[in-house]
Amino acid sequence: MGHDAPPRWDRRMQQRLAHGEAAALGELYDRFASLVHSLAYRVLDDEDAADRITREVFGYIWEHPDSYDPKQGPLRSWVAGITRHQAVQRLRQTEAASARDSGANAPAPAEMEQKILEASTAARADYIVTSMPAPLRAALELAYFQRRDYRQTAADLGVTADEARRRLRLGLQLLSTAHNHQALPPTQRTTYASSPVRATPAAPPTPQAPHAPRGPRPPHAHHSGPGSAAPPGPGHGRTR
Repeated sequence: MGHDAPPRWDRRMQQRLAHGEAAALGELYDRFASLVHSLAYRVLDDEDAADRITREVFGYIWEHPDSYDPKQGPLRSWVAGITRHQAVQRLRQTEAASARDSGANAPAPAEMEQKILEASTAARADYIVTSMPAPLRAALELAYFQRRDYRQTAADLGVTADEARRRLRLGLQLLSTAHNHQALPPTQRTTYASSPVRATPAAPPTPQAPHAPRGPRPPHAHHSGPGSAAPPGPGHGRTR
């Protein structure tokens, strides 16, 4: 994917986190905090809830760096997966609490699950679009969001019509995978949701993501990350 770090960086980051290097958590936060916050907000549509998910995700990463397997894919995808699952879990809890409060006026379980699936799919689609190679992302932005046909897209990109069609086809194939997944089932619990957190470093400042509307966002609306978050202090190491 277009924004993935080199595999060597992923492996080295995991090793540093496994050794309890607090500065590594600060670097990871600088790189991925905006991604985590925007995905959480996409699912929950709530700024405060997205802030909490952001803290929880980085707390889990700090405590469980060995859960990441570089052979299974890039670190960025792992972080995004943790975020989406945690946000879906939180949304399901929120919807269940709201249904209990509503009593007889509560929506049907199937309606609640459809809302959860739609929120999860929107977050996954965001991640796919912002992660795909830049040429595919640019073609999708012109054709899908700016309503250009493939000839206009080709002219704007300075490529042939055949190349424009190829990029659009590949981009849409990637984007279609967002609809071919399921949200966490109600009975599934992620390990990080119940894992005790031991001596987690002081959380870096939570990023302030813009309030994005529901529905697919144009690729250029993604924010690559906060400018410079203060890393955790050296006195906050883990107890192993």
